[in-house]
Amino acid sequence: MKNKCENCGECCLRTKMILSKNDVDKIIKISPENLQKEDFAFKNKNGFFQLKNIKDHCTFLEPLSKKCKIYEYRPQGCRFYPLIFDFQEKNCIFDIDCPRPHLFYQDKTELKNTCQNLMKFLKRELDLNLH
Repeated sequence: MKNKCENCGECCLRTKMILSKNDVDKIIKISPENLQKEDFAFKNKNGFFQLKNIKDHCTFLEPLSKKCKIYEYRPQGCRFYPLIFDFQEKNCIFDIDCPRPHLFYQDKTELKNTCQNLMKFLKRELDLNLH
């Protein structure tokens, strides 16, 4: 997908982004500051690792430039965004926090394929039952 994000940074505010073990390991590996898991993630009440927020934004967001410090290595959930999985509806939806979701996935085939990839990721990496 061509990057159609307008870099408003809204997706990085008060984030609840879940991290897979692969996401955590990759961030630790690429980190020049010898980050430890506890520096950027915590275990939420469901037992999943989740990105930490610092002053109401993702720990990796540079607030002035609205740029991600680890963009090239960002978590898989950030790569799928603004597409998220709605567990009640059992389907992919656009996150209501994204101010311009219409810019993404204008091709229905691409949208369908990305939704399937998101569901595979949730099953494989987070061992979630989607049915």
